[in-house]
Amino acid sequence: MFIPMFQRARHLLLTILIPFSLLCSGAASAKSVKEILALEEAPPGVVFEILAPNPQQWQRIQPRLMSAIESLRSAIPNLDIAVVSHGNEQFALISENESKFPLLHQGVRELGKSGVDVHVCETFASWSNVTADAFPDYVDVAPSGPAQINNYVALGYLLVDQFAF
Repeated sequence: MFIPMFQRARHLLLTILIPFSLLCSGAASAKSVKEILALEEAPPGVVFEILAPNPQQWQRIQPRLMSAIESLRSAIPNLDIAVVSHGNEQFALISENESKFPLLHQGVRELGKSGVDVHVCETFASWSNVTADAFPDYVDVAPSGPAQINNYVALGYLLVDQFAF
């Protein structure tokens, strides 16, 4: 009985409290890619937040994310860009799921080669008994996804949360 209750509490934390904590933090000033492109001065960087209810969402999000990154890089060539995935979608990126999501893994590898850091949340992964070593080397396992986002925002990065459900 305790385990299902813990799982419900974990789900509640992911879906309500973590996004709420971001809203209450400095990350509340999220921008769209269009708004960033309209700025007169380039920001130090941009961090994309990915937060979705299932692993398949990453694959559905990927084309729009890649297009958004391409648009930003075309307009601001040296812009630092990071991606933080901290919901159930991050499990698409574990090594054993590469054969299930090959285009996603290839896209994340390409992001890394182009200088985009892709992070997942170790804390959330641990709640599902997934350890950091389950992720491939081209994915950075951050101790906490929300804290990673807040670290970027503290450095002046603009948050793009268009990919957080």
